[in-house]
Amino acid sequence: FMLITGMAGQLYSSTFQSAGPTVFKLEARDLGFLQTMSAILGLIANTFFIGPIEKALSQLSIITAGAMCVSAAMFLYAFASNYNEIIVVTVLTAVPTFAMYTTLTSMLTKSASKENSATVIGLGHATRSAAGILAPTVGGYLINAYGTNGIGLICGVLMIVAAAYAQVTRPAPVKEKEG
Repeated sequence: FMLITGMAGQLYSSTFQSAGPTVFKLEARDLGFLQTMSAILGLIANTFFIGPIEKALSQLSIITAGAMCVSAAMFLYAFASNYNEIIVVTVLTAVPTFAMYTTLTSMLTKSASKENSATVIGLGHATRSAAGILAPTVGGYLINAYGTNGIGLICGVLMIVAAAYAQVTRPAPVKEKEG
């Protein structure tokens, strides 16, 4: 799940840096604003919403719904043509992405003994980092071959695959293990 969602996220972010100015005619200040807005939304989501959401929904529901929300945003990105639409894409990806990764980190932490929790979290981050190694090269090829429309569609499909994978494998709810 982390590799698939990581690849989708990295494909989007690594290609958006070049598509923003060329396709959407965004200036450096626009790109900076979008990154800041995304970070602020993540800060708000992680501070105020993750706890209540996790109490109301299962962790599996959170990661599945998050992947589906990001998928919808990627399909919108595939057909976006202006700055306002990119702002909507940013909002629709920020909160679900932070919710997914915070929940996944929680799931990983609960699945390991206290002595191994840092190793498990590190391996989870390493999985996403692996996607960050592959995505810029793959994304460069894909954006040249299929444009931003293709990137959006591919990322949207990857997120659907991740949601389906989570449902098929159905990770069991994890309780904290004793030391």
